[in-house]
Amino acid sequence: MLVVTLAAVLSLAACSDADSETTANGSPSAGVTSGVDREDDSAQQPPREPSADAEPECDAPCYGDAESAGTLSEDTVVEVSGMAASVRTPGLYYVVSDEPGTPEVVAVREDGTPVARLELDGMDPENAEALAVGPCGDDPAVSCLYVGDIGDHVGRDHVVVYRAPEPDLADAPDEPDAPDAPDAPDARTLDADALEYTYEDGPTDAEALLVDGDGRPLVVSKASFDRDTGETGSTRLYRGPADGGEFEAVAGIELPEPENGLLAALAGNVVTDASADLAAARVLLRTYDEVLEYRAPGPGTDVATFPSWPVRRVPAGNVLQAETVTYAVDDCGYLTTSELTGVVAVVRCTG
Repeated sequence: MLVVTLAAVLSLAACSDADSETTANGSPSAGVTSGVDREDDSAQQPPREPSADAEPECDAPCYGDAESAGTLSEDTVVEVSGMAASVRTPGLYYVVSDEPGTPEVVAVREDGTPVARLELDGMDPENAEALAVGPCGDDPAVSCLYVGDIGDHVGRDHVVVYRAPEPDLADAPDEPDAPDAPDAPDARTLDADALEYTYEDGPTDAEALLVDGDGRPLVVSKASFDRDTGETGSTRLYRGPADGGEFEAVAGIELPEPENGLLAALAGNVVTDASADLAAARVLLRTYDEVLEYRAPGPGTDVATFPSWPVRRVPAGNVLQAETVTYAVDDCGYLTTSELTGVVAVVRCTG
């Protein structure tokens, strides 16, 4: 959760260079390969003739521009802080609010239309900041919904990840505006496990949750930010046992400096959400300003090694205070939302 006024964001955005060049469609020129800046000596170089061996315009999957898909109303979710695509019911997405004590996750369509309110039995989070869908710890063949009560601004002695088998929502009406559609979203209660974790190096704030192929949760920390110096602290990746225990640090994550760091200047270059496509061996990280995609060098790679994978910038959309990102399951692409306005932006593959 970030406390930044809309006026401050818009004021800072107005001061940015609207003509700055950015290629964030997944092209090689958008890839992040080094933290070293090079001087622009293009003016001193003669133009090059096109070559049959020239790099393709896009390194597949290619992504188009972000488009507005709809809005999450405050009646659906207040201050959306986590989003994950359903595996059991492709085309639906789970969203959660970071309000203390919220007992539910809401299933919505791509356009933000609510389909079902899912109360997780026993869920009483202090700061739910993340969602993920992945294999269940005791049965990797079954998909589970994970709710990460992992936000920590006070130094909590432990955090909780709630885990519940995904419900079957296939009976949700295909057309929510149809005459026979229900007046209110379906309401269900799910049995859930409350998995408690501590960190090996002490209390840690986080807003991003992944799950590996064995049902073990991975957490990406939210780095500290010094407003006086403008410096962002270190970002770390943790992994814990499937049924609770201790989160162990498995890697550091070096985030590239954002090309247009409007919110990074206010709150730091920090990770606010993550999503993993285990089958395709890809990971998305959301920051306030950008979306980064990590792609494994080969199939079957442990997702916990993603900080060492090649990384590129992909379209982030015009999303104020973005705190969610999730790969789509029923299509090629991903969604990201604004905690501030509830806008849902979708980025689809073009090739």
